[in-house]
Amino acid sequence: MRKDLILIDGSSFIFRAFYALPNLTSPTQKPTGATYGVANMLKQMLKKYNTPHWCCIFDAPGETFRHQMYADYKATRRETPAELIPQFADIHALVTALGIPVVIEPGVEADDVIGTLAILAKANGYNVIIATGDKDFAQIVEDNITLVNTMTNEILDHNAVIDKFGVAPQQIVDYLALVGDKVDNVPGVDKCGPKTAVKWLQQYQNLTGVIAAAPSISGVVGENLRQALPWLATAKDLVTIRTNLDVSHIIPHGVSQLMLAPADNTKLRQIYSELGFKTWLKQLDDTSLVSTVSAPQHEAKTATTITSLPQNLAQMSNKKLVLLVSPTDLLHTVDKLTRENAIDRLVITLNSFDKNDALSYLIFATPDTIYVAFTLYCADNAEDLFSQQNVAAFAYESNFFAVMQPLFNSSVAKTCINYKETLTILTQKNLVLTQVVDDITLLHYVLNSKSAHTPEYIYRESLALDVADYAPNVAELLVQLAPHLSSNDITCLTRELFLVNYAYEVAATIRTKLSMAELKLYQTIELPLVEVLVAIENNGIKLHVTQLRQLELEITQRIQYLEQIIYRLANCVFNINSTKQLQDVLFNQMHLSTLGIKKNTNGFSTDEDSLRVLAGQRIEIANYLIEYRGLTKLLNTYISKLPPLVDKHSRLHTTFEQALVASGRLSSKEPNLQNIPIKSEWGRKIRQCFVAQDGYLLVCADYSQIELRILAHFSRDDNLVNAFNTGQDIHTITASEIFHKPLHEVSKEERRYAKTINFSLLYGKTVYGLANELEIDRATAKHYIDTYFAKYPKVLACLEQIKDFARNHGYVETVYGRRIYLPNILATNKIQREAEERLALNAPMQGTSADIIKIAMCRIQQWLTKQKLASRMILQVHDELIFEVPQDEVELVSSNLPTLMTQDFSALSVKLAVEVKTATNWDEAH
Repeated sequence: MRKDLILIDGSSFIFRAFYALPNLTSPTQKPTGATYGVANMLKQMLKKYNTPHWCCIFDAPGETFRHQMYADYKATRRETPAELIPQFADIHALVTALGIPVVIEPGVEADDVIGTLAILAKANGYNVIIATGDKDFAQIVEDNITLVNTMTNEILDHNAVIDKFGVAPQQIVDYLALVGDKVDNVPGVDKCGPKTAVKWLQQYQNLTGVIAAAPSISGVVGENLRQALPWLATAKDLVTIRTNLDVSHIIPHGVSQLMLAPADNTKLRQIYSELGFKTWLKQLDDTSLVSTVSAPQHEAKTATTITSLPQNLAQMSNKKLVLLVSPTDLLHTVDKLTRENAIDRLVITLNSFDKNDALSYLIFATPDTIYVAFTLYCADNAEDLFSQQNVAAFAYESNFFAVMQPLFNSSVAKTCINYKETLTILTQKNLVLTQVVDDITLLHYVLNSKSAHTPEYIYRESLALDVADYAPNVAELLVQLAPHLSSNDITCLTRELFLVNYAYEVAATIRTKLSMAELKLYQTIELPLVEVLVAIENNGIKLHVTQLRQLELEITQRIQYLEQIIYRLANCVFNINSTKQLQDVLFNQMHLSTLGIKKNTNGFSTDEDSLRVLAGQRIEIANYLIEYRGLTKLLNTYISKLPPLVDKHSRLHTTFEQALVASGRLSSKEPNLQNIPIKSEWGRKIRQCFVAQDGYLLVCADYSQIELRILAHFSRDDNLVNAFNTGQDIHTITASEIFHKPLHEVSKEERRYAKTINFSLLYGKTVYGLANELEIDRATAKHYIDTYFAKYPKVLACLEQIKDFARNHGYVETVYGRRIYLPNILATNKIQREAEERLALNAPMQGTSADIIKIAMCRIQQWLTKQKLASRMILQVHDELIFEVPQDEVELVSSNLPTLMTQDFSALSVKLAVEVKTATNWDEAH
């Protein structure tokens, strides 16, 4: 019978752990995140795999033989982060103390040592399991050698390699030589992606066959293959894992030497203590894995352990539940947790603390205990806690928040289910929440922005957990502990307990699925942005209500006037807002032409496109209908709706949804302040009602043509990049090319055409779409497009590359690593597929733009705080930021905004530009 040998790719573990975990530090401020992550993964593996044969292999410092073969090998890799370097020794020492043999071999890579040990062990009757996230190891998979990614639970055997890569393990080296290895800076064949490499290898079996067929392979990629022929042998050598190293000095007595030793608890205790791993230290010192932390009063009634869970859940968590039913209970618990510094992580959630809620509570959890702090209490008798007579709501008294503040402001790493919701409630109560390292909603949003992000969906997807499995047992427990709770309260509380109970496990699982770029985006952009958004929402923007009410009167009168004209032209009175009645009037009673009008199941369409077709035929009623619809929409969406939403200071407070738009953009709701028209006369009048408070001015900073600049970065088109980097007007340049005129002769109308063309192509518009938008014939539209791509030849190639990448990978990426998934990119339905292709073209530009302005928002908020200014950010509208600034700070803020918003974006090859304007109202700033 074969024995199992676990070979651990320690270097892979280190870097995945480093980027997967927050920047944890020891009591002496020594970095510990990677150390904790590696140890945690190994401890979990030790529980899972019951074999005595283990080995953990790390890369040695310095160059290897591959650097001698190719000087640029790994040249594009970033330098090892400074905070990771001191952790290497700690990791090696901790792994050794756990009893796992450690191998560090100079001059070769850990991959080669693992490959050699795997082949040798297999030959000696072992079943080899390689724990790694490195795709290169797929080349050594064979019978009795499998790969396991402990972070995703993916297992790769021979068939799984074929399913994942499209080629067999013995073809992986050839596959890597063709596509290249960006991580190690090994070039492949230019423009040869995974899909092309798989096709060639399926057709020609191996690299030798592909090389032999090179003269007959057509197209650009065939030419690129022929150019790469002299290099391919070196590329293949570089990506080939060595399996024939001399390891006799490592295991002089054979593979059987690779044995687990008993854990060195003395050494582990020293390491855990030094690095501040309190939970593990406690586990060493205490035979019980669950500490007894409970309230001093009513302990017999309120401290209960959740043990009667379904089997699959009980194995994951077994926490004590403590109901804190008085301020004394709460004070004692918070004091104990903060004073003794006994915990290393905390999960926090709470409901709205709204006085209209039937029940308000705060839930916080340590690794072993869940605490529920209710807002209602009775100091004398816990049984009367929920009685109708006892309505003392201490949650609304200052002592409740004063008691909780030390815990919220502690250095303990915290996890939230929805950080923004939690922080919004706490800031309204003047509470500070610090050290939030995980927000489950944002983690999941970064993982797949197109997915649903409700907690229930996230928990099911991440760990196959469902509150329905959890609810019966916990509900029964709550009924016993608090019999006067309503059924609705129990349902709500059960859900929250479920979410808190597994929050840490869910967050950790999602983290392991993120790429390094996604983790960085989450940690440096999305998570810090939460505080900025909450501040903006709390600041609000002032609305001149009286002026808007006057506008409401004006627009109502105009609508009434339009109604009378429409009735007169139709020769009847009807409900203009009824699609069916309007359809009958236009096409049955007035007998208008249906040429060019869309037809649906209910008859001919009366949508805006159809009305514009009629307007183009000089049908008078159509123009009035278009204006009527536009004005009624403004009236119902903004003019009538906004005044009741202002606070006592006449300020509107929108809510920004951070985890909704697939591209990464923020959206605004209740009310939506991002879609107020900017070009129409009435839209501008609405914007004039958004004003600065007395003594202040509005300062608006708007990125100039940012998405076109990002297109220039992606395409690397010399003409486009040069135009932006030299400060030229891109629309005038485009108009000059299309209309064959010198720059100084381009008219405003011609520039407007060029602007439409620039942005239309960015959004994937066809000849037909451009012709409709500019109201020109298709031949002219095609001429404009052809002329555009002649001026910017690399743009067309870039757009095609984006679509190819989307088809091969199922997603596109922003400059900062945000992935926008495109599930319909290969749809058989042409309409679906083409719509997805248009999204694929725009998403990298819009997504990168969203990332950039989020970075700018965080920078600006930090700068405002550091400078101790009274200026405040009050609104974000896609590429625009709006500030309310005291008059004596206007010059300082206006002069610094362009720098804060454009400099230090080293990821871009194109300069950014910002226009800053100052005004008393929003409209004047444009």
